[in-house]
Amino acid sequence: MRRRTVLTAAIAAALCLASGAAPAAPEAQPTDVDSVTVFASTDVRLTIAIGGNVTPDQVVTSAPVGIRCGGALFQYMNIENRQCWLWVRRNQAVMLTAQGKGEFGRDWTVAWNGCEPVAGGPACRLTPAGESVVAAVFSSGTR
Repeated sequence: MRRRTVLTAAIAAALCLASGAAPAAPEAQPTDVDSVTVFASTDVRLTIAIGGNVTPDQVVTSAPVGIRCGGALFQYMNIENRQCWLWVRRNQAVMLTAQGKGEFGRDWTVAWNGCEPVAGGPACRLTPAGESVVAAVFSSGTR
């Protein structure tokens, strides 16, 4: 069996001090830096505001998943996810969809502010370059 002896810098310095010899200082080496790149945060905050004639069953959801937000009464309901803001990737598309009981366009409608409606339906799409706020204004009946 071979025995190995490990001598660390701390042990070597302690031995030098104990023997009265001064420990050798490590030689300084210059560091070259070609360039420095600073990265900004890739996430931005998307906030959803709900308004209008909102019933407790009307919500806005998101894709990517994360937002499930409704009107003032919604905050008191026992539903798992009631978040009205979300961190999303900067410059990547987000789809928001309004949901409610009944048929969209007949029983309820939604108007979007800060988000481009998709094909006249209950959804909208945006590509946030920075912090964004989207308003979903619900109304009863047809448009």
